[in-house]
Amino acid sequence: MDDFQGKTVLVTGGSRGLGEAVCRRFASAGCRVIVNYAHGADAAEKVAKEISGIAYSCDIADEKAVEKMFSDIGPVDILVNNARIDPYKRGKDTSDGDWWDAVMSVNLKGAYLCGKFAFEDMKKRRWGRMIHISSLWAYQPANERMLSYAAAKSAMHALSRGFANLGAEYGITSNVLAPGLIMTDLIMTRLTPEQLEKEMAGIPLGRGASTSEVAEAVFKVADTPFLTGEIINLNGGAFMRA
Repeated sequence: MDDFQGKTVLVTGGSRGLGEAVCRRFASAGCRVIVNYAHGADAAEKVAKEISGIAYSCDIADEKAVEKMFSDIGPVDILVNNARIDPYKRGKDTSDGDWWDAVMSVNLKGAYLCGKFAFEDMKKRRWGRMIHISSLWAYQPANERMLSYAAAKSAMHALSRGFANLGAEYGITSNVLAPGLIMTDLIMTRLTPEQLEKEMAGIPLGRGASTSEVAEAVFKVADTPFLTGEIINLNGGAFMRA
């Protein structure tokens, strides 16, 4: 187990939901936490203030912006690639191709860019941890709304294995955490009681995970130095009923 006291952690999409919980968990271990966000400055600043971290606005799909972010915040010891475009936020006038590009630019390209810049600094210090947040959707057949999201999350698995292979000689690990249903505020407002009941019916444990449960799993992945190139599924046994 590693001592994370004083290590710098970058959490993309860290202003709310799972990202916020991850920021709080690493801060509780004494880490310096960078709360990355693209929207919702007030929420990000609030989280950063409460954990004595730093809120940093950056569109992770923009290579120059990502390069500047890493220059500004300094070397990152632990990267949590959590940012995504919400598949439910597609505008009515957005074409299929434009939506595909938008999802891939953040959910996949953004993860790659953050990994790329973090990797170079990690190599110099011969230590680093990357955790990429995937989803149960990387495995199950996607409906029309979720198709691009599922494709991006599935590709993230290959991205993580690549970083794991490249980083092994430098003491850098890279792993994927693929959660199932997470009981965020967004989920609670988006799903009707009937829809939520249907979701629960497919989970042997009969419930979704709390954000703090998933954040703890992220922390434990980072805190397991012999674990790399793996996909950790956290879905309450949903695979047993697939």
